[in-house]
Amino acid sequence: MSRGLSRRDFLRAGGGAFVGAYALGLAGCGGGGDQGGSGDNSLEFWAFDEGRANFAKAALETKEWRDAHGDMKVNFRIFPYEQMHDKLLTALVSGKGAPDVADVEISRFSNFIKGDELPFLDLTDRIGGDIDDVYKPAATDPWTWQNKIYGVGNELNTCVLAYRQDLMDEVGARTPFETWDQVIAAGQEVSTGDRKMFALHDLDFGDHYMLSQSSGTSLFDDQGNYIGDNEENVAALQFLHDMVYESQIAGIAPAVASDSWYPPQYRSAFAAERFVALFGPPWHLSFLPTDVKEQSGKWTVQKLPSGLGEGLPTANFGGTGQCVTTQSQNPDAAYDLIRIANLTNEGVIADFEARTAYPAYKPAYEDPALQESNKYFGGQKLGQIYADLAPGLPPFNQSPVWGQATEGLVREAITPVMQDKEDAQAALSGFRQTVEEMKQ
Repeated sequence: MSRGLSRRDFLRAGGGAFVGAYALGLAGCGGGGDQGGSGDNSLEFWAFDEGRANFAKAALETKEWRDAHGDMKVNFRIFPYEQMHDKLLTALVSGKGAPDVADVEISRFSNFIKGDELPFLDLTDRIGGDIDDVYKPAATDPWTWQNKIYGVGNELNTCVLAYRQDLMDEVGARTPFETWDQVIAAGQEVSTGDRKMFALHDLDFGDHYMLSQSSGTSLFDDQGNYIGDNEENVAALQFLHDMVYESQIAGIAPAVASDSWYPPQYRSAFAAERFVALFGPPWHLSFLPTDVKEQSGKWTVQKLPSGLGEGLPTANFGGTGQCVTTQSQNPDAAYDLIRIANLTNEGVIADFEARTAYPAYKPAYEDPALQESNKYFGGQKLGQIYADLAPGLPPFNQSPVWGQATEGLVREAITPVMQDKEDAQAALSGFRQTVEEMKQ
């Protein structure tokens, strides 16, 4: 793609990590053909998660799709996360072999916006008035660059605080918590022996990312400039550090090389009551009903407490968008698949029923399925809680180095601070130079 990603951009996107993608070649990974896309009357869809592939497949069963494209064949290919994104970047740089539609995870989209023109179709005009029916910070902002929308996601990743209500009642904690100081006080009562309130991550940026948003800031401003060393970001990281080493209501989250967020060891620690609270989006909370079934009815969900910066009641963490590549030979049908999956009640409710993925599509919140009480979380109506918080989602500010920066942030700031080896202010300020070098 002479006008899009160059080979230099490709190598800058991930350094040596993508050399293996070149070596593998397209055919060895089950590529989509020499010209890209699938050709006449067919589509190729690449995904990195079976659940998300099934979400897209469900759109093919709708009457709207069958009436418009019933004779079209859609070929789904699922690859491991790293391999799919690397393979997609390889195909887009080479100008051949890319699918019609690809799932692009929020942390990887920045790798595709380094050239003068993006290798995905601008969907802004196609979306049109539907943009008013979504929560943009979750549905489109992460896949938007220079005021053009290149992807659509369906998941409403409103972050909340969740905790064992029964244990809070035992120690006489007054809930719901209004401030983080109240959380710390309750945590000091609950944290006894091997039990802690929180499991905080030292090998992942997620905890800091959520709290910095709740504080009213982000890693980059709306012009793509690094602001990760401002007062709010520093205070959020210092607060996480202090929960481990000062108030001692938190421990370091179990992690493994293949999963720094919530591997089996992390989940089993909650089952063993080593940790009894967490904060995160719906997809993070979803492990509790499946992996910690015996605690059903004991958990409660609420908004994020105030006390850090602006004290916003929620944050936005995670997401995957569906993008149409410029190599697609059937762009209209490709976008129709995306629209039906992400921008119709039938499409998003199908994913909610399959994966409990709360949708970013506003009209769906009137559907009875999202109004039901959740037995695991004490009979709360989670759909209503998320819907009430959604208008307060902070905007997402994209940058061509967003993915690289979050990886570097872990290495140069999160890990040393959370391992009590460096000061939060010094680490985040020192990281500024690294971000500037990434932009060169």
